[in-house]
Amino acid sequence: MKSLLLVLVMSIAFASSAMAFDAKKFFKANCTACHLIGGGDKTGPDLAGVGKRRKVEWIVKFMSYPDGMINGDSDEEDYPVKKGKLNGKDISYGDKVAYSLFQMYKPQVMTEQEIDAEQVKALIKYIDSVSTTPKGKITKFKVLPIK
Repeated sequence: MKSLLLVLVMSIAFASSAMAFDAKKFFKANCTACHLIGGGDKTGPDLAGVGKRRKVEWIVKFMSYPDGMINGDSDEEDYPVKKGKLNGKDISYGDKVAYSLFQMYKPQVMTEQEIDAEQVKALIKYIDSVSTTPKGKITKFKVLPIK
């Protein structure tokens, strides 16, 4: 009986926390130090239109572990370390897009966020409600020619 009650309480708590996600509040508390929406670059890129540039799954993975996406992590199965060449130099990286973005905005690596796909969808909806047209370096972004 106790285990059934515990499962019920945990289910209600999870459902409440999922419903309670406020994308605008999350953005203001966690993103505005480094990102603008339609206002250009800060420490990181302008996020206007990010939902058109990246898939939700990519955004979740990047926000959850930015360093793993940029550099890879041999201890994490979902963040493999890849080897390549860039301008004749050997490099290690995780995801080409994440690595290329980091090269554009380094040296600061984004802070890890605990976020799921539904919350990212809500964030994208909020961001799009502010602006869908980015300004700054992100408008000229190209994935680096890593071979």
